[in-house]
Amino acid sequence: MDKLQVLQDAEKKGGKARRDAIEKLMIFAREKGCNIEAGGGRIGGINFRYGGIGYAIMDISTEGDVKLYAQPHPNKTAPEALSNTINKYLADNDEKLKLKSHPINCHGLLNQKVEEIERSELISFFEVALKAIKDTYYS
Repeated sequence: MDKLQVLQDAEKKGGKARRDAIEKLMIFAREKGCNIEAGGGRIGGINFRYGGIGYAIMDISTEGDVKLYAQPHPNKTAPEALSNTINKYLADNDEKLKLKSHPINCHGLLNQKVEEIERSELISFFEVALKAIKDTYYS
């Protein structure tokens, strides 16, 4: 499945609002220098990654589920400072970005669908996670 197919599938499942929410986040992430990849699997989705080895920031499925990462590298435990930064941000913004469970060690799902969440809230999380990744792995 390529990115266009993911967007079309997201629109079929959740309407134009879901497609628009995902597209606008894709544009924002691209402007920040991130890689946007079509996710595989049965459901499909968009994966937001940063850097040469693809540090994970966020995944959004065609069903509108949003997964946020506190462990950006799949085979390494995240440094405590990085996960603490992300978890503190999520705890401070729990009313806007409601996690199914908190704190997150690797990744956590939000209770709301992507189109139900204010884009500015997802962008804020994205910026915090991206800065934490840059500070941890690129400074």
